[in-house]
Amino acid sequence: MVSFDDLLAAVEHAHGKPIKISLVPSDTLPGLSGLWLETDMKSHILVPESHPKLLRMHVICHEFGHIPLRHQGCEGLVSPMPSVFKHLGGQRGIKRMLARSPRWNELEKAAEEVAYLLSSFVMQGAPTPASNFEKVFG
Repeated sequence: MVSFDDLLAAVEHAHGKPIKISLVPSDTLPGLSGLWLETDMKSHILVPESHPKLLRMHVICHEFGHIPLRHQGCEGLVSPMPSVFKHLGGQRGIKRMLARSPRWNELEKAAEEVAYLLSSFVMQGAPTPASNFEKVFG
């Protein structure tokens, strides 16, 4: 079993810089379930705090997926993105911004595949559900 901290450390090592994960109010990311912002010194992954814990982990793994795939940006992000992020880009040195949204393109599908693989590493060793109900609903 791989702990989430081990996974984070491995992704940070591959990325070559620290990754800060922050829970944010849901209205900060309207229409999005996660956001990766990269600067020269650090990356930030933002996830709505209202998401259930398991969904938050999957969203974080999805954003992690963009890193080894070396994705460079997100198509169609400007229109749904809150104006606070549009203005911060130049001021805060944001060089890359990718978001997990319901609009699927090839980049998002690839990151989602990586997310499932990463999630499976973390979930291995989790207690086996006692009933079929628990298998579906935890």
